[in-house]
Amino acid sequence: MIPIIAVLSVVTMTLILGTTGLRYARTTSNFFVASRSVHPVWNAFAVCGEAMSAASYLGAPALIMVFGPDMLWPIAGWTVGFLLLSLFLAAPMRRFGSYTIPEFVEGRLDSPRLRTVVAVMVVVASWFFFLAQLKGAGVVTRALIGTPYWVGVVAVGVLVAANLSAGGMRGITFVQGFQFFFIFLGILIPFVVISTFWFREEVGEIVTEGPPVFVEDTTVEYPNEITVVVDEGVVVSGSGSIGDFVVERTGTLVPAGELTIAAASEITWPAGTLVPHAEGIEPLTGESWAQALGEKNLSGGHPLYFSLASFVANMFGLTALPHIVVRFYTNPTGRAARRTNLYVLALITPYYAMLPMFSAVGRVVGPEVLSNGTTDAITVLVGERLIEGIGGELVTAIVAAGAVAAFLSTSSGLLIAIAGAVSHDMMSAGVPQFRRAVWVGGAVSVAAGLAVEQIDINVLIGWSTAIAASSICPLLLLGIWWTGLTSRGAMAAAITGGVLSTGAVLVSWAGLVTGGWPLAIFTTPAAWTVPIGFAVAIIVSKRDRNKVADIGHKFALMHVPEIDDQVDEERHVEVPV
Repeated sequence: MIPIIAVLSVVTMTLILGTTGLRYARTTSNFFVASRSVHPVWNAFAVCGEAMSAASYLGAPALIMVFGPDMLWPIAGWTVGFLLLSLFLAAPMRRFGSYTIPEFVEGRLDSPRLRTVVAVMVVVASWFFFLAQLKGAGVVTRALIGTPYWVGVVAVGVLVAANLSAGGMRGITFVQGFQFFFIFLGILIPFVVISTFWFREEVGEIVTEGPPVFVEDTTVEYPNEITVVVDEGVVVSGSGSIGDFVVERTGTLVPAGELTIAAASEITWPAGTLVPHAEGIEPLTGESWAQALGEKNLSGGHPLYFSLASFVANMFGLTALPHIVVRFYTNPTGRAARRTNLYVLALITPYYAMLPMFSAVGRVVGPEVLSNGTTDAITVLVGERLIEGIGGELVTAIVAAGAVAAFLSTSSGLLIAIAGAVSHDMMSAGVPQFRRAVWVGGAVSVAAGLAVEQIDINVLIGWSTAIAASSICPLLLLGIWWTGLTSRGAMAAAITGGVLSTGAVLVSWAGLVTGGWPLAIFTTPAAWTVPIGFAVAIIVSKRDRNKVADIGHKFALMHVPEIDDQVDEERHVEVPV
């Protein structure tokens, strides 16, 4: 009950803080950008609350556990992306005075049609990121409470939509700032505890000569039908079925080979058995797992390409993710926005550095997740697998509270980006339409979230960042730092990068590519779609004779520093709700 109480406490706090923003949400500015009055320190907490998402909290340790240190490149990409934000984007975009990315693009390039196109890409990129958070919600609630996957997805979708429609950006800023502490402590405290066990040599050998084995008799629950590869014939017990064999409590001999385990089966594997790996998860030895860029089936057997593509996607994609960028609009000045991002770097770097510990220890104490396909739950399970009794429950409770805070915080930012793009940029509507867009966007996302149960969280995140990096990032970087970018060049880049990256994602999602280079190229397309997006923007702009008017004033607006740190004059008319 301890982990359940911890989760309910986070949910209750989220509801209370979210609804307190209702009394502040009186104007358009307050609702969309919290009246641009958020202090840099608290805004840094809120940014970290969004960045420390289910992708890093759950997805990154899961993929490192499966593939090894090659999966550190996405984490490195996120970190470098925040550095790029600080150096090149945060301050100029804040000084320009927009509410959203599409509004900034229209103001910089004088193109209402481009605003609509960019709004579409904002919705698409944010939507895939949102699905990853909903997947995390379903995984965590199932691991803790035993409820079906859909319960967590629906609960988080409704909770986030209710909070946003009540308090807007002001309320969510309160929530995300507090949720950051749950997220950070949810990793820090277990990290200290697990490290103590590791250094006392109570964890066991991690870099082994063979694949993972069950060190003791282990009962594994299989929530869904899944195909596993059994290395050798073994006597198992429990309930359910494996292949053509009905498993009995007294024991059943199952042969080696590729076998399908029925949904809702509970199989007890004897100690010393090689862990049957789910189909698609390669049974790596400890040495192969620890070898960077070794012979693995990662990305169709091309780990070097994957490392490059994922680094590019996360580095450039983070600079264009709407739910991250919009947080810098809430700062009083451009200087405050840059200071916010420096605090973010100081807070988020140690957080990323602690995540691989859960992966390494998880291969020893929780290898059963490799068998039932629930690798995304390894962060939550390590504590109770390693520590017996009340200590294990307490560690699990802390991790679970952090996980819930992670996907609630990020989901809030994503849904506000989706609803803002639909209501403010596509419909040019006000706050009432924004609230309706929140509920419609939440409903559509929840429906889709039920369909992504079998997709890894970080795969969804990779798709999102690839789309943002290919279609939105070229417009932001070139629009801020190159006077030669024209509306036609930006339009061509947004459409080309968006269509190529989204098309590659849909091909991958549909399962039309299954291995080799086709799988690598379509699953992680950023290595080629991002350069194409930048190239198209530059080439078309250079050939376009219709240059943007009043470019000197716009660049001065973005790049001339403020005289002081006082709140600059609001560029939007305050519209009562």
